Amino acid sequence: MMCRKRIRKIAEYTVAARIGRGRYGVCFLAHDLRGRKVVLKRFRRRMWRKNRANNHHEAVVLSGLCHPGVPELLGVVNEHRGYYFVLEYMEGKTLEDWLFDKKKIFSADEIYRIGTQLYDILEYLHSHSVVHGDISIANVVDDGGQVSLIDFGLARYAGGDPEDFRLDHARTANVLIYLLYSGYSGKGDRPWYEELPLTGEQRKFLLGLMKPEETEGGEKEAGRGTADIKSEFQKYFGDVHRGIRGEGQP
Repeated sequence: MMCRKRIRKIAEYTVAARIGRGRYGVCFLAHDLRGRKVVLKRFRRRMWRKNRANNHHEAVVLSGLCHPGVPELLGVVNEHRGYYFVLEYMEGKTLEDWLFDKKKIFSADEIYRIGTQLYDILEYLHSHSVVHGDISIANVVDDGGQVSLIDFGLARYAGGDPEDFRLDHARTANVLIYLLYSGYSGKGDRPWYEELPLTGEQRKFLLGLMKPEETEGGEKEAGRGTADIKSEFQKYFGDVHRGIRGEGQP
């Protein structure tokens, strides 16, 4: 006699798989009653109680946003097994998965696209006074055509000073450096700004975001707005200024 696999349900949602685990909780891929994919983000009870004063930030921030690159907060579930956020599922794989599981080499065109789309999202967030606070290759999803930014657990509202967004700018530069390294075949025994075959303008751009205090005019560099940074990225990493070779290029 065949045993029918038990279907796990959380409220009205049918769980398909666990897709992530972290210090604060675990994420499940699930389907709603219409068959639509959603993410159920369950918080560990101990961490939920410990951070009770800050748990609401992610929901408050997401409920005020509407952008195709940001997951929509669809609701919450509070049951005996835990407290869940119900989030829009963003198609694709994280850049971490592309880099380390799929061993993907990102071409110059792909880096330009991903960087431009990520800065588009940041420009939107920052115009709404939102600091993401945790931009990383694990929190950027790409389906090959469109980028999404996930995990707003550390997101907060900020003031209007461009300096408030410096962390997001530095972490975005770090994401770009990871992508640039995907096509690098050297020894990896020197700092990135010495190893990667960047133009002088590209190197200065990234250093100005990662270490503004060490660059000429560092105070001015640190105070740039996100729209200005996006324009500079597009200028220095566009067709004319590309210094990194794409996959398959000599």
